[in-house]
Amino acid sequence: RSRAAATKARASLLPRSWPQHAMKASYTNVETEEKEELVRSEGEPDDRRETSTSSTCWSQLCCAGGGLLGIRACILGSVVVQNTAYALVRRYSRGALRETYSTSSVLLVMEVAKMALSAFQIVTSDAPSDVPSGSALSKYAYLITHSLTMLVPAVVYLAMNILGFVSLKYIDAATFAILAQMKVFTTAIFSVVLLQRKLHLRKWRALLTLTLGVVLISHEAMPKSAATGDSRAKLAFAEFLLGIAASVGDVVLSGFVSIYFEKVLKSKTETYSVWDRNFQLAFWSILIYTPIMIHDNPRQPFAGWTPMAAVCAAVGGTGGVLVALSIKYADSIMKTIATTGAIVFTTILNAAFLDGPFTLPIVAGAVVVMVSVCNYNDRGDPES
Repeated sequence: RSRAAATKARASLLPRSWPQHAMKASYTNVETEEKEELVRSEGEPDDRRETSTSSTCWSQLCCAGGGLLGIRACILGSVVVQNTAYALVRRYSRGALRETYSTSSVLLVMEVAKMALSAFQIVTSDAPSDVPSGSALSKYAYLITHSLTMLVPAVVYLAMNILGFVSLKYIDAATFAILAQMKVFTTAIFSVVLLQRKLHLRKWRALLTLTLGVVLISHEAMPKSAATGDSRAKLAFAEFLLGIAASVGDVVLSGFVSIYFEKVLKSKTETYSVWDRNFQLAFWSILIYTPIMIHDNPRQPFAGWTPMAAVCAAVGGTGGVLVALSIKYADSIMKTIATTGAIVFTTILNAAFLDGPFTLPIVAGAVVVMVSVCNYNDRGDPES
């Protein structure tokens, strides 16, 4: 009894920050020792029992940490691949092949696939949710009747996707990927305006260098012969400006919807899983995209579809899920690595396969943008 009491006392001295399952493991070992004392006249030495107890606790802690790290690593790799592939396949489809399929038809297929995946996960997942237990249809009906908050991001994502397709028709994928990092700037502005956050001076300096890097790359990618009076050169310059304008609109909307979606996912008044929110978002998106697709081509909504259009839909469909998962599980360091990795791969692959620019100013501007993103997400300043 004295040895069991001593062991129980040692278990009570475990750090309060240990997870509950680790504490439970310690007490479970204490109960086991008490039973062994009753059935055995000679127990094993105290030091061996202490080592066994500690090993059990630490192994459970490591397994729990490793599982979370594995999830984050998978999300990180998936985001890098998806961001890179989505920019490249849209550029190849619209810019190189000049395919004429309806953008809304691609977006509709993306949302149908996302809704089907989310519907499956809602039934099989055990994530915390306010959705009442019951049949699958009853869960879907509850989510739809409580999905009004997702109408706003559905409309914003529609505009963003259309602007993205327009932009990649007129500017190369590398320039688009780097311009897209201005969403860090717009997100910061909206976080200050809508969430009343205060940014450290270091973050404002990072936003300034980010903007300068984007300006450098945009100037380098700009058609240089527009001032010669050639009509083709002027048309190319006008198309370039249209692509830049579409990209700017994309990043402004991206900053707004990121803050909005963050507030919705991390709401304290209601609890919904990532799959619940994606189901609701897909529902509203389908309602919006369907009439637009029919308006574009009433008789043949899927006219002009090619295998590349299907690839665009498949790659884009995973993006919405990854955005929600990254907000839920990934920290700012993971997001920074994913962002910079996507810039590097997009720039290299765009130059290798799509004849994109790969000059010294482009490389220098890309490095400036990546360093700026890293500096912005640096947590060295005090939390405010």
